[in-house]
Amino acid sequence: MLINDIIYVSVLLGCIGFGPIFRGVKNPNTKKWISTAVGIFVAIIVSGWHVAHPILTTIINATIISIAPRRTRHIATFFFSFFYLLVIFRLTEYYGVPSPPTHTNLILMIMTLRYGGLGYEINAAEDELKNELENKNYKGIIKVGFLDVVHYGFSYMGVLTGPYYRYRTYWDCINRNNGDYINCWDITAYKLKLIILLSILYLSADYYYPASYVMTEEFLKRSFLYRVWYVYPALTTFRMRIYAGMLFSECACQMAGMGAYPASTDNRSGHGPKNYKAFMEIAADPEKLKKEPMDFKTITNINIWGVESSYSVRVAIKNWNTTVQYWMANYVYKTFPYKSLRAPAVFVLCSIWHGYALGYYVAIVSTVFFLPVEHIYIEFYNSCSEGSFAKQLWWGILYCMRFTCMAYLSFAMLLLTHDKIFTYYNSVYWIGHVLAVFLYLLGVAFKSHSNPKKMSKVE
Repeated sequence: MLINDIIYVSVLLGCIGFGPIFRGVKNPNTKKWISTAVGIFVAIIVSGWHVAHPILTTIINATIISIAPRRTRHIATFFFSFFYLLVIFRLTEYYGVPSPPTHTNLILMIMTLRYGGLGYEINAAEDELKNELENKNYKGIIKVGFLDVVHYGFSYMGVLTGPYYRYRTYWDCINRNNGDYINCWDITAYKLKLIILLSILYLSADYYYPASYVMTEEFLKRSFLYRVWYVYPALTTFRMRIYAGMLFSECACQMAGMGAYPASTDNRSGHGPKNYKAFMEIAADPEKLKKEPMDFKTITNINIWGVESSYSVRVAIKNWNTTVQYWMANYVYKTFPYKSLRAPAVFVLCSIWHGYALGYYVAIVSTVFFLPVEHIYIEFYNSCSEGSFAKQLWWGILYCMRFTCMAYLSFAMLLLTHDKIFTYYNSVYWIGHVLAVFLYLLGVAFKSHSNPKKMSKVE
């Protein structure tokens, strides 16, 4: 684990340091080839000969995008990308091929999202172009060829761990110089300081409260309350590590100028400018662009304060891994044919995307069953008048529920394997699952014997 972390940090620091050099290149053709060359170099460093996997999936997806008809290319790239990740790449041992390194898995995961959404994006661009015949950006997207797919997939900006960004965002980064109109270093320096703090908290929590401790005889002999309480400091380990990793990825993109757009264009994580017409008008006038405040919301992958301050699991999830949330919402939730199963489909696919270990399913899919419990108590919270004691009380209850739910379920992602998960949950008598059922029944009973609207009068 330590050597993997050293490689991970070293590569990302190298990408961050390369950012100013990359921004200094102004020729779009030269810029995209440099980005691709560095991306392939990064892939080789962390993968060795296993780099054949990202190369192969890129070649096949590039071929599909190049020759497949409009009506099938988005479906073909979506299913092939996941097929390669789940069946070919992650089951290599069944074919007599050594398992690829962890970092290669990260590369394939982000490539799966890039290629899986590219066909949909091209189709959408063709539809938009019918209404905006002179939109150069849309023309650039619909003319995506074999090499364009290769450049997009192997772009060094986010090639290792993301964040996910659309082809349009990549195209803007290569063909425009938005990064010249924002102080990339100041924003990155702030996040690097935050990363140092998060790393210290992570190392401290992992030293004193390692997840491996729950497998020891000593832990199993501790009191029941201690065994239950242990998930809280363990969640600190999990959160700090993820926060630091996501911020690192953002820094690599920021220093390259990736995802820089005027704040006035209503930029969304993963999507880019909501008001793209306004961006086109601003971008056409460099003097006007100089006066515009810029932001990196497009490649922002984590809202730490949004997670930490949320009283709702649903809201906390929306602030977590936001670019992937965007991808799942647009290419799974909105396209899934059965509306009643859209949310479960997203959670299941998200779990599969992470891996086959049981811990992913316990942590992610189990959340679906907690949301109805939370919904009942949020109704009571919403029915209270603003500023009332009852509303503050319900906020505290909801916050404790949210924090406990995420700690209890996320612990499975630290344990991962079924034997460790069952050992721990058996040691606490599956109290989290039992408590969720109890709270649901209590909430239903309380709701049926009271009128929540009357609570709005409670001060």
